[in-house]
Amino acid sequence: MKKSNLVIAFALTLFSQGLMAQDNNDTNIASHQLEVNVPEVAILDIFDANTGAEVGPLLIDMTNVSLVGTNAEAGLYAFQELSYRNIFLNYTSVVGQAASGFDVTRQIDVQFENGSTFPASMDLRITPETPVIIANGGDANSAGSVVAGGVALGASTPIGTDALLVSSIESVYTGDQNYGVKLTYTLEQNGNFSAYKAGLYFATIKYTLSDL
Repeated sequence: MKKSNLVIAFALTLFSQGLMAQDNNDTNIASHQLEVNVPEVAILDIFDANTGAEVGPLLIDMTNVSLVGTNAEAGLYAFQELSYRNIFLNYTSVVGQAASGFDVTRQIDVQFENGSTFPASMDLRITPETPVIIANGGDANSAGSVVAGGVALGASTPIGTDALLVSSIESVYTGDQNYGVKLTYTLEQNGNFSAYKAGLYFATIKYTLSDL
């Protein structure tokens, strides 16, 4: 009899523990909440395909650049030869939604940073090409639209002043290195030759990926 009572008591204990593990709302379906946080992202990089690294200091030397033929002896600058190519703006953007429900977009501005020096009566023309992005990194719309003809910094856009280069950027990952917006730098005359002064000028070109 003692053995039977012990077996029954043990069985009742297991049964009561099984009941305590459940509540009155249990069914054959269970669920719980999951939260995923997607932060806004704005990342920008400048790649120099000529060196295979991020862009470092660049030198545009006007020492021996002049046209041949009629203007050779006069020494007219051949500005079309004063260029630097194969620079790429790589960028990543994750945008949110405005209160109106429309997607927020970003833009890329460029400027000569305050403290820069640049020759008078000249511009640095920055000419962008249509963005090229990796597979599944976005599409033609989300990568944004470049400003036709590019921007001119110097005489046209003074030091410390932003100029719009790429607009309407949504969520996109262009890819690294030879992806994104390809840029060409070219010097242009913009003003009277009398303003030219010899010297070594130092300018810092700053790109900013920001909200509209």
